[in-house]
Amino acid sequence: IYSNLLDVNIFCLTKATTNMFTSKNEPIVITHTASGASTTILPYGATVTSFLNATGHESLFVSHLAKTDGSKATRGGIPLVFPQFGQSGRYGTMPQHGFLRNNYWKVEDGDKYDTEEGAGCTFSLNLNNVENARGAGEDSIWSSESSTQSGLDCTLRLSVKVSATSLTTTLTIQNTSSQSDIDFDYQTLFHTYFKIYGSKALDANLCNVAGLEGYNVDDKITGDQYVQDDKPIFVDREVDRIYTPAADKKAVECVICTGEDRSKVEIRASAMTGDGEELPVSAVVWNPFIEKSKGMSDYGDEEYHDMICVEPGILSGNGKLGAGKEVVFTQVITTK
Repeated sequence: IYSNLLDVNIFCLTKATTNMFTSKNEPIVITHTASGASTTILPYGATVTSFLNATGHESLFVSHLAKTDGSKATRGGIPLVFPQFGQSGRYGTMPQHGFLRNNYWKVEDGDKYDTEEGAGCTFSLNLNNVENARGAGEDSIWSSESSTQSGLDCTLRLSVKVSATSLTTTLTIQNTSSQSDIDFDYQTLFHTYFKIYGSKALDANLCNVAGLEGYNVDDKITGDQYVQDDKPIFVDREVDRIYTPAADKKAVECVICTGEDRSKVEIRASAMTGDGEELPVSAVVWNPFIEKSKGMSDYGDEEYHDMICVEPGILSGNGKLGAGKEVVFTQVITTK
């Protein structure tokens, strides 16, 4: 999928030859010169679509049917979710997972870097520049009409850093509302799709998730609720589960076995307010399996064999974000 990507230097994100892309959604490739590791980001949704470590190992999955032209959210990589997970109905007609993945983000040119420790850049999105998926109707505080009337505003920044063995994504959410009494509820996730080598997502020995023992599980398919034991989580049917931490657990730390090459990735995700309060981070594990795969136009019928989503997110226990306040949400993916 990336064979035609322009080789974009971290200090030159514009096109420099006559062999140019015409798409507004031209991929941005960030290369860590010291190690050779790289990451690719699409401006539409600020969606990370590739993480190649120093050995050239790809950790992220993108469907071969994914739309990467800015016509819809990209099926794969690391789509961003905010202000709602799923489709809560709280914000009128706002579509599933909110508006971050459905709008163009701005690249902050002054924040680009390439050092011994890593290379990266930052993207930003202000509510005033959100054209799509804000939701309509009286219930949507995020609609253009409602936010203009109330003074609701927010600014989001995504910082992406790549090094020899790790990819760090940090989402900062700031309530920049004009009135001091304006706050808002929110949910946010990194909807991360991991590549499973050899199409082994259904092999419990080669594809599984460990490290979520003790979490409270809400199975969205069966309706079951239970506490996760110490056994690894694997795919043997459609999987859609929310793992909520116990009161004494804040950060998510888990390891995913990613296929027949015996590769593994480690995830660590944490969240903190600007006031220094650590927030609890949940995790969602998802695989559409057979029937649901057939119903998605931007996803191959058999691609459930090739991926698993492990999605850290702030889903509960975070309260409202007050005017002038911020929350910083970080995911670190490390290859093993």
